[in-house]
Amino acid sequence: MTVYQLKNDFLTLKVNSLGAEMNSIVNNEDSEFIWQADPKVWGRHAPVLFPIVGRLKDDHYFVDGKEYKMTQHGFARDQEFALESQTDSKLVLSLTTSEASLAKYPYHFKLRIVYQLVKGTVQISYLVDSLEESEDMYFSIGAHPGFEVPFDKGLNFEDYKVTVDPAETRTHIPIDNHLVDLNGETKVENQNFPMTRDYFVDDAVVYRLNEPAEVTIASDKSEHKLTLDTGNAKFFGMWSTYPDENGKFMCIEPWWGLADKTDSDNNLKNKYAINKLAPKEQFEAYFSVSVK
Repeated sequence: MTVYQLKNDFLTLKVNSLGAEMNSIVNNEDSEFIWQADPKVWGRHAPVLFPIVGRLKDDHYFVDGKEYKMTQHGFARDQEFALESQTDSKLVLSLTTSEASLAKYPYHFKLRIVYQLVKGTVQISYLVDSLEESEDMYFSIGAHPGFEVPFDKGLNFEDYKVTVDPAETRTHIPIDNHLVDLNGETKVENQNFPMTRDYFVDDAVVYRLNEPAEVTIASDKSEHKLTLDTGNAKFFGMWSTYPDENGKFMCIEPWWGLADKTDSDNNLKNKYAINKLAPKEQFEAYFSVSVK
């Protein structure tokens, strides 16, 4: 396990080779923006979700009649990534097929995670390559960054609010026992909310994206703010602990895939919102995090 560091005049980013996970984003005023993974509350910082997002119905699926078991969010977050390249401002880590991955997931792949600092922004890309020779590859991928709140000294969790721009009506997809309930979809005109635990009484809050959005955490009591640009994500989720008040973080999660539907048939090729790659093709997902 190695912790890599990128630094410019605005930010210092630390990334762990285990899971290619961001461990820290610190600005030039020494304010930390990434949750520091208290194991008593939530023991992760910003896991990469691959080759599934969320949970499978009964934690298993089938490909061509063969059963595979996989727990929530997939296996990449617990795997050691290899270093492909590093400069002062850019880091590329990769994960490839192994005997351990083939026991859980039948496809041959290469996953690259790219982090790049551009002034006060961390640009993040997920590059998925199919190494299959003749068959299509099915997968989901997503990000699960937890942002430290408060990130200003002297403020509290409840001093902040979340704003989603541009303001438009978006489709809310409810979660039922960790699975998505498409029958319960509703239109929501305004996705802004004050930082309150009650917002997460039913688990993560998930919205469908028709175009990129900027999701901002800010307080009227501070000039500092954090903004996640959802890039080309198809969905985004927001989550924090309920009712545990020790979860001093807010997760803003761009996703290219969803958990299983409540009525899933457990066939991966039929999975709702799954991505399909032809042999030797590449898929690119991207988003960014900016702090001020």
